[in-house]
Amino acid sequence: MRAASENDPQEVPPSRFFRRETGALSVEGHALSAIADEVGTPTYVYSRSALTAAYEEVTQAMGTLPHLVAYAIKANGNLAILRHLASLGCGADIVSAGELWRATRAGIPPSKIVFSGVGKRDEEIEAALEADIRAIHVESEPELERVAEIAKRRGAAARVALRVNPDVDAKTHPYIATGLHDTKFGLELPRARALLPRLLGSPHLLLEGVACHIGSQLETTAPLTEAVALLSDFARECVEAGAPLRSIDVGGGWPMAYGNEHAPYPSHQAFGDAIRSGLQNAPDGLEVITEPGRALVGDAGALLTRVIYVKRGGGEPARRFVIVDAAMTELIRPALYEAYHAVDLVEESAAARAPADVVGPVCESGDFLALGRHLPVDLTRGDLLLIRGAGAYGREMASAYNARPPAAEVLADEESFRVVRRRASVASLSLLEEE
Repeated sequence: MRAASENDPQEVPPSRFFRRETGALSVEGHALSAIADEVGTPTYVYSRSALTAAYEEVTQAMGTLPHLVAYAIKANGNLAILRHLASLGCGADIVSAGELWRATRAGIPPSKIVFSGVGKRDEEIEAALEADIRAIHVESEPELERVAEIAKRRGAAARVALRVNPDVDAKTHPYIATGLHDTKFGLELPRARALLPRLLGSPHLLLEGVACHIGSQLETTAPLTEAVALLSDFARECVEAGAPLRSIDVGGGWPMAYGNEHAPYPSHQAFGDAIRSGLQNAPDGLEVITEPGRALVGDAGALLTRVIYVKRGGGEPARRFVIVDAAMTELIRPALYEAYHAVDLVEESAAARAPADVVGPVCESGDFLALGRHLPVDLTRGDLLLIRGAGAYGREMASAYNARPPAAEVLADEESFRVVRRRASVASLSLLEEE
């Protein structure tokens, strides 16, 4: 993932679901201008058909392998999206009790839920055991001890998986690389091996699986194959030591295009092939779990925003600022790590184009959605822009900074569109406060 600059290709990834009809953008046949008029802006807009297509592409890439697609809820936890994915057979990868609540509320069976994360609180471990989820992914020796203590107190055996850190370089942005020894995630393989006797000898722990996740937005499949091969070797060691393993969790990493890629990402089929290649030494009979996040929801969503003002700044040449009603409060990825999101015009324009920075109204210099994009010179107040690829880590990383209420969310299908989260009021921001 690279920083955006004026030299980036100005491309908008193709979509079967966000497309032009008579010059104007629509989603599943519904004019985005009509959605903006009815619901207002800023608004996250999701395509139900795109969610279905993305899920089917991943599960087809896994082929005949016995597998579970455990969607990483951190990418987007809207209940309507989760209910739809649940209806397709999807499981969930969660990292908090809140995500556990969302997953079960949406109808995802506990038997399809795995709980990741390095800092699970006691009450979260309790909730996972109470819900009888598939497995708690243990990432440290102190966590394993705490899970055992809580399970003992409950008179139960906790199903766990050891998340190992294979020290494989995912060749991705350092903020989303999780498989190297200098990250906080997982157990180094020697430490995981050392825990096996303790784990196998405990009446309150049941080793259900082994897991790893080396990072997101993998630009090549080679690191994935390497990590899965190391994980497969460790799974065999566990089985030979007497562990009743049921699954091997190969993590996520499935990418999506944002529009500034110099070369295409590997296809989903290539990712499935890479996983199969890495599993050659795995014990027979294990179910393979994979945890895509943005690959399922990222390109299924976009952020609809309206221009407030167009402003000329100082400098030579003078910068042009397109000030919109969305901000880092709705999409912080560009400000957080200079992530690139394609910007599209809702209404087609034949005007000449010139560089412009798309910025929000928040009082931070880092409040930008796009820098140096070639946009029409006649762009003006009231025009609508669509920020693509916002279905993942938009609403989930949103904030109420500057007392900005959360944006509305809309889910569209071929028949209609509906609001799946109402726009919050300013008053709602203080509902839990005491005056």
